[in-house]
Amino acid sequence: MAPPTDEFGTGWQQWNPQAWVDFITIKLMMGKVGDVIPKTYVPILRLVSEDAGKVDDAYAQVLALREPVRLFDSPREKWRKLYGSYIRELDWVYGELGQHFNQDEYHDLVVDIMARNMREAMGSLLPSLERMTRPEGAESRARVEAPGSERSGSLKGRLIEKTGAFLLKHVSPISAIVGPVDMKMSRGQIEMYIPRCWMHTAPGDGRTQDRACLEGCKGACEAVFNENTPLAMRFEPDLPEYSCTLIVDLGRG
Repeated sequence: MAPPTDEFGTGWQQWNPQAWVDFITIKLMMGKVGDVIPKTYVPILRLVSEDAGKVDDAYAQVLALREPVRLFDSPREKWRKLYGSYIRELDWVYGELGQHFNQDEYHDLVVDIMARNMREAMGSLLPSLERMTRPEGAESRARVEAPGSERSGSLKGRLIEKTGAFLLKHVSPISAIVGPVDMKMSRGQIEMYIPRCWMHTAPGDGRTQDRACLEGCKGACEAVFNENTPLAMRFEPDLPEYSCTLIVDLGRG
């Protein structure tokens, strides 16, 4: 179920460093949270449904929409197939669960499950984020990375700095999830405008993935970061449009 247009670029854009980073990111993400649908959400749906067989049949129909990931596909095409299938299936199971719970129960259920999976997947990264945002941590990094330091003066240090500068300029760490962003930074805050979120377009069905967006992305990410780290994160999706604004407050409290 490929998108009807060249949504994700052509030629070199299908093979460039960003395409590879996005593919590897999604591959790793699927290894951590990809089984939440078949191992948690679908079993719950079978329990609350009157006919578990119908649930299995409907789920099989959704799985049949998956496109095979071929060896010689570009990294961008592999990313699209993996990510698009995951979002399509997540949006489907959320829609089915929403028919068996009231809105508050449904929201708490699906967000809590996704947030728990994200916390487990991120593991030691959450404490690391907290340490990185402490003033003493920032000062320590500044001393280590300051121009003229031992690391900066060495050949290895200069190579690391140049590589890092290239990656920061040409590769976005969140592109795999939302696509290109317009970023503005002010004192203590980052604002990212997402003009056309790839969460909506990767499935290729010509509509916004509202439930995956509101519960699987906004709800779960805000629950994880706002409750466990000093990074206050707020998503402002523009549904039924494809755009969204992400605001991150650094080092709150």
